[in-house]
Amino acid sequence: MRLSLLTKFLYARTAYIGLCMLAAMLILLLLLAWELRLQIWLAKAVRIRAKRSGWIVIEVRRRVSMLRLPPHVSEFPVPREERIQVHRLLGIVLWHEEMTVALPDTACEHLAEITPQDFDRQFPIWLRLAGNPR
Repeated sequence: MRLSLLTKFLYARTAYIGLCMLAAMLILLLLLAWELRLQIWLAKAVRIRAKRSGWIVIEVRRRVSMLRLPPHVSEFPVPREERIQVHRLLGIVLWHEEMTVALPDTACEHLAEITPQDFDRQFPIWLRLAGNPR
């Protein structure tokens, strides 16, 4: 049985559309996995400030922990405070920017007791408690 030229064209077009849909699904799954990874990473930080503008939310998150630096810098973990500015659209992270500052060595004894106000002045204005997002 011979297939007409139109039938061959339709089969090829259907296969092409199927491949495009498969590629789109793979891209969508990768974006979904990336967003889930970001949500898990951001859940470890405490939100200290949020500003809503329509559907976009700009929030500042904070995390205090012992950070392991490269061996040529320090052999031991050092206390650090990290602040993250997150831009969200309908709850989906569009952009995030982070900054870490060193805390005094004595801070490692009472990490859980450090408040956001304690070292707020070491951060730029857009990461401070009462700062303006840029």
